[in-house]
Formats: sequence, structure tokens, C-alpha cells
Amino acid sequence: MSEVWWIVGRGLLGGLLVMAFAVIGEMLTPKRFAGIFAAAPAVALAGMTITVLQKGEHQLGEDALGMIAGSVALVAYCAVAVPFVRRLGALAGSLTALAVWAAVAGAGWALIA
Repeated sequence: MSEVWWIVGRGLLGGLLVMAFAVIGEMLTPKRFAGIFAAAPAVALAGMTITVLQKGEHQLGEDALGMIAGSVALVAYCAVAVPFVRRLGALAGSLTALAVWAAVAGAGWALIA
């Protein structure tokens, strides 16, 4: 199958999963739990499904390690963003939190590479 069709399939499957997760999020109360079902898990599932179909389970394992490293970096970003924005202001706090994300993501990438 050509590369274009794999990309189209990934987009379609990702879109369908995003809609499904959005419906789940709308049904939940309180609404603060709806964020758990945001687009990122759906896109990750779609990407993983297409990867295993196209490249096999070994590649899926490598991609999953990258997702884990990225998730850890995102948690670090979220943990420091609010205190940095409160202390430094919106622009400087966000840029500082982004630097933390980059450092954690880089360290994660170095560990799995």
C-alpha cells in the first residue's frame, strides 16, 4: 500500500477516535474529567494502530517508548507551568516551562535512543 494511503488511514482513524473520545468526555460529570479523553489519546491510538499494521510490532514498541518519554515531558511541563507563569508572567513563565519540557524530552530521548 502506498505511503499516501497510510497517511489518509491514520487521519481518518484518528478523526474517528477523536470523535469517540469527545462523546465520552461530554457524557462525563464533572466536566473536569473530560480532559482525560481529549484528542491526544485518540491520536496516539490511531497512530499505534496504523504503525502496527504498516511496520509491525517491533516498530510499535519503539514508538511507544517515544510516547512515554513525551508524556513524562508533558507532565513536567504541566507541573511547572502554573508556578512559573504566576511568578514570571505569561510569556516568560511559558517559555521557561517550555524549556523544562525540552530538557525532559531530550533526556527521555537520550535514554531510549
